[in-house]
Amino acid sequence: MDSQAIRVSAPGKVILHGEHSVVYGKRAIALSLDLRTHLVLVPGGNSVTIDLPDIEISESWSVEAMKDLATRLGCKLEAQPTSLSDNQALELRRFLNVPAETTSPRKLALLSFLHLYLSILPQPVGMKISVTSQLPTGAGLGSSAAYAVCVSAALLRLAKVTNLCASASSNEVADHHLAISMKDVSAWAFKSEQIVHGTPSGIDNSICTFGGAVNFKGGSCSSLKIPPLQVLLVNTGVPRSTKVLVTRVRERRDRLPSVVDPILDALDALADRGLEVLYQLSANREDQAIDSAFKTQQELVDMNHALLCALGVSHPSLDHLVGIASSHGLHAKLTGAGGGGFGVVVLGKQADLDVVAACRKQLEDSGYQVWTTCLGAPGLTFH
Repeated sequence: MDSQAIRVSAPGKVILHGEHSVVYGKRAIALSLDLRTHLVLVPGGNSVTIDLPDIEISESWSVEAMKDLATRLGCKLEAQPTSLSDNQALELRRFLNVPAETTSPRKLALLSFLHLYLSILPQPVGMKISVTSQLPTGAGLGSSAAYAVCVSAALLRLAKVTNLCASASSNEVADHHLAISMKDVSAWAFKSEQIVHGTPSGIDNSICTFGGAVNFKGGSCSSLKIPPLQVLLVNTGVPRSTKVLVTRVRERRDRLPSVVDPILDALDALADRGLEVLYQLSANREDQAIDSAFKTQQELVDMNHALLCALGVSHPSLDHLVGIASSHGLHAKLTGAGGGGFGVVVLGKQADLDVVAACRKQLEDSGYQVWTTCLGAPGLTFH
């Protein structure tokens, strides 16, 4: 019944500083983006159906088939978020007919869903899940993490409802009994991200869960209170795979550690300074201090893109974007894994509207898709 439906949404993300270096324990700063993924879970029935129209997925399995799969996998209710074992991953890939090295968002979305479904719920049950998103896939905006956060949250809520109803005399359970741990949601979403990206940093699932701004380093994250940050969000239209680009950096580091490690250290120092700038923007009320902080931030943006180029993760479309922004006196960088996807033009407190409009027009005339927006949106939300 629709009255039993679980409705959730999660934002996307933009990384301001720390792409790629965060994988090696360095600092990263991410801000949530209010382009959201929405999920509706309706429990009941004799089948498990998942519809993701944005990536042309519609799959359904019987509950009996899910019970049989759970038996073959040796699934049990996990108290703590767990990764797939090699044997479980192989069995799931056979079940879905997914090649071992696939980078298809559709296949990986199904793999991550089944892992979460079979691990979080006490036992397989019927349901229909529908997911829609404003976030393009493979563009560095956290689409897979927002999806994983929504799926994890909905299944954790359903597991809690199921357990409470089993011990109650009525199916009516007060909302305050249904609260779930945001940390648990983020941790499960991270396990899902491992299926999609191989060795994710953990920053995407953190920002998509908690929203606002996140300071992330060495596996731990903390929230930041910052003023809204005005940006131009720019889509190059060039598809790319985060997993492929993360592997490229790792292979370059393996070949040239004495060259790549200083670049990663420089990105870490840059993110440290970027964090100081954000605190300055939050704490200061004097125009001169704010203007100085924005100028430092813009210089850091320029340096950040140059360092990422040195790691080999830029793309001609991103470099052209940065060049257009620079020709208007503005400052831009890639965001996310690079290799295409999105870039961001970071604006000052009182950016000249005519200059911003001229930059946007030239970007659009060059074939880019552009949004004028600000960063810092609510995280996981139950509706």
